[in-house]
Amino acid sequence: MRAFDKINNTWLIFFIAIMSTMSLPMSATAQEGSLTIYVKVQVDGLSCPFCAYGLEKNIKKIEGAKDVFISVAKGYTTFQIVHPTHPSKAELTKIVENAGFTARDVKFSKTPFTEKKEEED
Repeated sequence: MRAFDKINNTWLIFFIAIMSTMSLPMSATAQEGSLTIYVKVQVDGLSCPFCAYGLEKNIKKIEGAKDVFISVAKGYTTFQIVHPTHPSKAELTKIVENAGFTARDVKFSKTPFTEKKEEED
């Protein structure tokens, strides 16, 4: 009966070890980091905060879009998309055009754009 107890104890330890590693929650940033794409769009036609708000509303309709930042003075927007897929350059250009502006350049990155941290003049 002792051999049977050793086998049961071994399986019990193995089971506990497996379950403890599986039940560890991943942090939100670890989950997001693997799916996060940073986007920067140069936008022509931004002239006031009301314009920026209209553009922001359209960008927030993109599934997974967050942390939208718009620089009216410098004419660009940056945001993150936390989703397994993201819109193409053509789709983003259309979103900007539907808000009443012209997208000059669309860039994707796996790291945040540093301009987001700059203060407005």
